[in-house]
Amino acid sequence: MASDPFVKVVIEGFQILAKLLQSVPEMTIRAIFPWCFTPELYAAKPEYIQSLADFVRSRPEQPLSSFLQQSNAVLNHDVYAALERITAPTQITFGRTDQVTSTRFADQMMRKIRNSELLVFEGCAHYEKVEEFNQRTVQFLRNHTGGAAPLAGHA
Repeated sequence: MASDPFVKVVIEGFQILAKLLQSVPEMTIRAIFPWCFTPELYAAKPEYIQSLADFVRSRPEQPLSSFLQQSNAVLNHDVYAALERITAPTQITFGRTDQVTSTRFADQMMRKIRNSELLVFEGCAHYEKVEEFNQRTVQFLRNHTGGAAPLAGHA
């Protein structure tokens, strides 16, 4: 994704807004949230969006310099070269309407990661189907560990 021009423009926009606001939490709420959730979720569950915003504001604030370093690392790191080295069973997940980490990357990831499975969550962007994601991920892990003991908190 490092060389993806769309991702580059989006992340650079996050950087500009974080500098202008001088606040990583406010930039997250105002700029990153709209990329992570569908307009339908904003309309149907404004209290949920507000609770997430309250949570972000309640956490220790990431320094602006750290955010800039982290986002520059995203822009400059080319992960594709390393994908072929992944040998463990891998579940690749996307939200169908996620525009930044979108399904346009799925085919290349599937080709490079042997023993991978693609799971696309319909009708959502990045974070909307948390419970279904957790259930499907736990099931994937159980399937690839021989049905070993339940994970902590997932009996």
